[in-house]
Amino acid sequence: MKGSIQKRVGKRGTMWYGKYDVLDPATGKRVYRRVNAPTRKECEARLRAAIQAGERGQRITHERQTVRDYSERWLAAVEPTVRPATYRRYADMFRLHVLPAIGGIQLVKLAPLDLQRLYADRLKVGLSATTVHHMHAVIHRGLKQALRWGDVDRNVSEMVDPPRRTLPDVTTWDAKQTAAVLVVGDDTDLAALWRLALLTGMRRGELLGVMWEDLDLDRGTLAVRRTLSRGKGGTWELGQPKTASGRRAIALPASCVAALRKHRARQAEDRLRLGPLWQDHGFVFTNETGGPLHVNSLIHRFQKLIAAAAVPTIRFHDLRHTSATLLLAQGVHPKIVQERLGHADISMTLNRYSHVMPGMQRQAADTLDAALDAATIAAS
Repeated sequence: MKGSIQKRVGKRGTMWYGKYDVLDPATGKRVYRRVNAPTRKECEARLRAAIQAGERGQRITHERQTVRDYSERWLAAVEPTVRPATYRRYADMFRLHVLPAIGGIQLVKLAPLDLQRLYADRLKVGLSATTVHHMHAVIHRGLKQALRWGDVDRNVSEMVDPPRRTLPDVTTWDAKQTAAVLVVGDDTDLAALWRLALLTGMRRGELLGVMWEDLDLDRGTLAVRRTLSRGKGGTWELGQPKTASGRRAIALPASCVAALRKHRARQAEDRLRLGPLWQDHGFVFTNETGGPLHVNSLIHRFQKLIAAAAVPTIRFHDLRHTSATLLLAQGVHPKIVQERLGHADISMTLNRYSHVMPGMQRQAADTLDAALDAATIAAS
């Protein structure tokens, strides 16, 4: 670490500037920092203190750094540590909502009231309480790292109350509607995908990331090992499942196994027909030449499926909710549903699908009553 001092004379008088370089913990590169004071003696003292603090790994004052400057450093540092889809959400949230409001504020001067106003404004323009709550969580994570790096003395997000999350109403198909969709879907080249989505509850990225090596059709099992999501510049990136429990083995219904065998045979025909034009990446669900199936194409096909089956419009993610709801309605234990969906814990499953629980409670009560009546008759 080196330092130098320069004298500058301007309209406001004389000012002394000390310049030094330091290793930036966010990027691992050496960057330049400055201190200033009205006298040379004071500037030398500040420069000396800053250099010594840097050598001890302590905070090095950089008051001119704005929230925008810091967010660029933090996003660059956090990108390799999160899933591509997560990084994209972080970057979009800062670009669209955070930086236009508070990006110009110096990081060390960011106040709790600045964040409280940001949240209130975002709610006012129509963002949901859940989205703003998530925004708060991202900002909190970023400022927590700023505290670790020594860029701030406190995490002001801990002094702010974000709005409470609100779980959206779950929209699903009932058994009759689901059956109608599967009948129509069986006549399409994505018949196996529709069945997997509805009968296993897999996430969209998990479905797109399935490879043939993940399947054991003789045993009727599927190993969820990866997800396929959009990366930078329209590229596709393979990543880990959303949670540790997302890496799971799923038992497949016989209808799924039959659909997958038919799908594999059709894909083999396409591979032979296209010859060298076929891109063999090992994916189960592909585009016309064997490459990854684009999510926009999948959603377009899904919308056509809904129209053809004449069922209520739902989101693709609601297929996952439909699968869970149908299983619970049939009396399948919530622990099994949790494991099939890859939820981190059973409370998530119970809270998300509490609308199914009243019927299960009634079924349990009636079952217990019937068992006791049978025992009473047998004993008499």
